[in-house]
Amino acid sequence: MLKKLVGLGVVMGTSALLLSGCFSVFPSKMREETILVEKDKAKALEVDIELGVGEMNVSSGAKEWVEGKADYNIKKLAPHVSYDKHGDTGEIEIKHKGSTKLGLSKIKNTWAIQLNDDIPMDLSVETGAAIANLDLQGLQLEQLDIEAGVGELTVNLGGDWKKSFTTNIETGVGQTTVILPSKVGVKLTTEKGIGSSNVEGLVSKGNGVYVNDAYDKSDVVLEINSELGVGDITFKLDK
Repeated sequence: MLKKLVGLGVVMGTSALLLSGCFSVFPSKMREETILVEKDKAKALEVDIELGVGEMNVSSGAKEWVEGKADYNIKKLAPHVSYDKHGDTGEIEIKHKGSTKLGLSKIKNTWAIQLNDDIPMDLSVETGAAIANLDLQGLQLEQLDIEAGVGELTVNLGGDWKKSFTTNIETGVGQTTVILPSKVGVKLTTEKGIGSSNVEGLVSKGNGVYVNDAYDKSDVVLEINSELGVGDITFKLDK
């Protein structure tokens, strides 16, 4: 196992003060922290991103394996980034250093993360009370798993994909929008909860299964499995 040092540049403000015996904290000045995982000889990546509270934007375009920054005003919300390499696979984990059970309305926490699009990748994203925008166009996804808690979630899977892969989306409370490709095949399987789902531009095959027009003639197919909680979810094509 090769343990890799992950660069974290920190611009520190006033330290957050903790109230003894509970999770409440006083907000401090904003801190800015660089998120970086350097490129090495790995041939595939497994990326796990967990945002407990705040806002997050994830996209492609990184020259290294991961590039980005976090802006936050509570020390517990500082991102912890780890990297292990097992054989040819690099394993990346990005999550909070401390508890996110803060119960404070004045929390400010924003992550902007870019992922490398030159390498095959299994991507897992989990959010708690958060607004998340995942623009995943251009990545070489092999597997995508998303679990959302409370808040808003947008997932952009539009574009022209070169390989088939499976996506599992589990939503909680809030509004979710999933943009699907029209140039390659899509098979969507939905499992409804208490909330409502809206499927635009796809053809129903019954029993919660929908396909797009390219499904029967495309060698590349995205299989989307969706489990809906209390909130609302909308699926629509990229045109």
